[in-house]
Amino acid sequence: MKKDIIYNNIKYTESIRQVTAALVGNPNSGKTTLFNTLTGSNQQVGNWPGVTVERKVGACIREPLLHIVDTPGCYSLEPFTPEEKIASQYLLEGHPDVILNVVDSTNLERSLFLTTQLTELNIPLVVALNMQDEAEAKGITVDAAALSNVFGCTFVPISAAKNKGIDKLLKACLNAAKDISAAPSDRHQSTAERYALIEKAIQRSVKLSERDASALTDKIDKILLNKWLAFPVFAVVMTVVFFVSVGGIGGRLTELIENKLTPLLQLAAQNAFSKTSITWLTSLVCEGVIGGVMSVVSFVPQVTILYGCIALLEGCGYMSRIAFITDRLLHSLGLGGRSFVCMILGCGCSVPAILSTRTIKNVRERNATITLTPFVPCSAKLAVIAFFTANVFDGNALFAVSFYFASIAAIIIGGMLLKLFGRDKDGDTFLMELPQYRLPGIKNVLRQMWQRCKAFLVKAGTVILGASVVLWVLTHFDIHFCLTETQNSMLAQLGKIISPVFSPLGFNDRGCGWQLAVATLSGIAAKETVVTTLQILLPNGIAEAVSPLGAYSFVLYNLLTIPCVAACSASFTEQGDWKKGIRSAGFQIAVAYILSMLVYQLGRLFVT
Repeated sequence: MKKDIIYNNIKYTESIRQVTAALVGNPNSGKTTLFNTLTGSNQQVGNWPGVTVERKVGACIREPLLHIVDTPGCYSLEPFTPEEKIASQYLLEGHPDVILNVVDSTNLERSLFLTTQLTELNIPLVVALNMQDEAEAKGITVDAAALSNVFGCTFVPISAAKNKGIDKLLKACLNAAKDISAAPSDRHQSTAERYALIEKAIQRSVKLSERDASALTDKIDKILLNKWLAFPVFAVVMTVVFFVSVGGIGGRLTELIENKLTPLLQLAAQNAFSKTSITWLTSLVCEGVIGGVMSVVSFVPQVTILYGCIALLEGCGYMSRIAFITDRLLHSLGLGGRSFVCMILGCGCSVPAILSTRTIKNVRERNATITLTPFVPCSAKLAVIAFFTANVFDGNALFAVSFYFASIAAIIIGGMLLKLFGRDKDGDTFLMELPQYRLPGIKNVLRQMWQRCKAFLVKAGTVILGASVVLWVLTHFDIHFCLTETQNSMLAQLGKIISPVFSPLGFNDRGCGWQLAVATLSGIAAKETVVTTLQILLPNGIAEAVSPLGAYSFVLYNLLTIPCVAACSASFTEQGDWKKGIRSAGFQIAVAYILSMLVYQLGRLFVT
């Protein structure tokens, strides 16, 4: 006879398996916030089987028996996008023990359509009435008991952002999973019947005060979405972001690491190896390992603060507005707002940005977006921008901002060129909900900052460390593997062969062309290694190795040329044809070379 156990006032048998809850909801319903609140750091990120759309799973912090599976945001179980297809397929074939449906209490008419479909599945259902704090602030009162009576499942009011109502929600999920008989029977309704049910539910459960629920959002949007002010405001916002992250606090912290921490570590290493007669080992550790790795680590504060700012913009709802205002511009290039959403992801890393293009159904538009997305400076390229801004352009954040606008110009020019190659004039219809403005959750912002910082440090301790050691060896040994001067090393010989190619771009305007050429080549492994290579090859600094104009051209070329190996691999895979992948890479190299050459040559004429 099996032994019974009591957990959270619920009786279980000792052999009960872990309860799996499928987290389902519309985009912008607070689903991700709830998932982060429930799982905290107990998360694992991967891909759904057979596809490259991100999958998140996690163990619930408060309820050890509860295992959360976060499905992609969807509006309906009748799939229109790959994300909706994944969510629908998992619910039908994944056999979760309970469905946790997250709805936006401030917009029930939209959110409850999915709920009507979920009630038709033979799976226990619990509905989280999220954003109760925002609903109350807007004068909206929702009767959860009335909704439970209409839909025949449990509705629980919560505020995921403020951690309210979570315990009651978890208890409801465990109760629903335990009481399998509570699962609704099969019934299928037409779209008209669904909306009739929703209307009846709203009439019975929702009360509005005299306050205008959307007044504040409408007033803000009159400015931010104004056809004359939208782009200037966007430019000001991004300038402020870069002044804070690159030229402000982030810049000072980077200088502290470069000028204080790195020399201290190198001095400690020198002292540790001072009693040995192996001079090359001291050089390897001090210059290769510490110098190479710390040259990238020093930019962690800037990267972390930058992505904290981006997380704030996403959390408050402004990023959706940016996609909206750019849709018309991109449409003239044969792209759309969905392409811009992918490019925004490229600010973090080009790989997930390229993978996200699967949401674009039009093949030509998708391939064009894959080709143009690497023009967006990712976090690795930010290290290159920050390095030159600090060491060549006196820390002036305007130069950092200018590279981002140069990238936008490259996307526009590239899009126009691709359109001339026979691309479809009309892409997909772009549908995006503009959420209400809200205060972003600080915990979520801090979590995103930490994840970006962690990813940067992990790469510094793996890829960059390995690249630093290899670069040191190539810099200190000749082709016979004998110690030699840098100018006679294997790396120098390779650099001198390829450096003439980059002379029209100004890489050699002060006699250090082969060092910059080699740095560009090393960036194919990972863009951060551009900085590492320059630190190793130019111990006296970059300021005297190239003119400011040549440096600007160098940074521009490295921003626009082919991305790292991982991003190139994703590009080849997503386009499904190696020929298309090669054409994309060739196009990126050509655009980068031509634009950088124009900047340098026209700049010389202007200076003269």
